[in-house]
Amino acid sequence: MTQGITRRMFALAVLGGFCSLALPGCKSENENTVVIYSCGEGMANELLLSAMHRDLPEYDIRLHYVTTGTCAARLKTEGVSSEADIVLMLEGGYLRQIQPSLAVLDGYDFSAFESDLLDGSRTYLPFRRESACVAMNVAELEAKGLAVPSSYDDLLDSSYRGLVSMPNPKSSGTGYNFLRSLINSRGEEAALAYFDGLAENIYQFSSSGSGPVNALVQGEALIGLGMTYQAVSEINQGVPIEIGFFAEGSPWTMNGVAIVDGKQEKPAVRAVMDWMFSTGIMLDKQEFVPDKVFVDQHTEIPNFPQNMEYADMSGIFDIDEKQRLLKKWKY
Repeated sequence: MTQGITRRMFALAVLGGFCSLALPGCKSENENTVVIYSCGEGMANELLLSAMHRDLPEYDIRLHYVTTGTCAARLKTEGVSSEADIVLMLEGGYLRQIQPSLAVLDGYDFSAFESDLLDGSRTYLPFRRESACVAMNVAELEAKGLAVPSSYDDLLDSSYRGLVSMPNPKSSGTGYNFLRSLINSRGEEAALAYFDGLAENIYQFSSSGSGPVNALVQGEALIGLGMTYQAVSEINQGVPIEIGFFAEGSPWTMNGVAIVDGKQEKPAVRAVMDWMFSTGIMLDKQEFVPDKVFVDQHTEIPNFPQNMEYADMSGIFDIDEKQRLLKKWKY
């Protein structure tokens, strides 16, 4: 049975970039049109798009959701001929990978950003720092007579066998962040040996960061690694989850916003990028992820910890190094 396009299908097409539906707006057709490829989640995309339409009504701004891997592959293949004018919330390693396709940004005060989020190329503005944590169902641990772990080494105790969940670094960015942070703090050989030991207690190396979330919610695991603070704040309303602060600090990564080279001279594109610098980046911090991006930033969101210590994430954006390390990952 053939059905017409519903209002919901149309909205998904606009946000999701389903150009195969042949809807108008899948191409940057004039100087007032701006096409954004976003790797962000739906609610963040909706908030930003609504705010841009409110603040920049003279422009036709079209935001399409594209997965991180697909976005990077498209930009790497299509280069400056891409339909995208702006790339939003693309992870830092991929931003470096597609750097030849990105415009050098002039006129922005890069000293306003935290220095560890920059690489000196001036091809992107840091948009979001996403940190991860160790999340624990303390009440259930105590009910089982188990001590609440206070270090990574505590998690090696056999009493936690089958109670720890972690996303697989081969398929999850947050999983890789934990691997990278321990390699930086302990050295490669010692860190890999640590995960060999931890594997004995792992309930599941999940395919994505949602695995530990689901395991905690369903009571299948009581300790979750590789969970963002945002995920913890969302499930904390139904399951009493507490965050563990270990000495190594919170693993993190960064995603940014960039202009495809050749598009920077379009007034509409420049207006959107100026809006991102002045308004959009901070709006995301105030509503979704308050981790520090700007040096002078003071944002708070309920259930998010304040003034957390960040782990040493040196090398986190090196794609070649990531591939080398993941070849050594056994699980």
